Amino acid sequence: MPYVEYDEVEAICSDCGRVFRSEDALAEHQAEAHSGKEATERPVPQAPMVKCSLCTQKFRSTTALREHNARAHTS
Repeated sequence: MPYVEYDEVEAICSDCGRVFRSEDALAEHQAEAHSGKEATERPVPQAPMVKCSLCTQKFRSTTALREHNARAHTS
């Protein structure tokens, strides 16, 4: 899976948490990866996203937020 910079993230798959650079890429992923889901299948509960107080980015963990702050918001 190619590396995606946090500031390039435009869409996140609600089924598996993968990140994409565009809504179109997300739609293609969902059609290929999640179209065959059975009706009884339920998504795995995920922890709430952590929002950066300095920009609009959101992260799945405080560790990812700290790494983002170190890369994006330090001079």
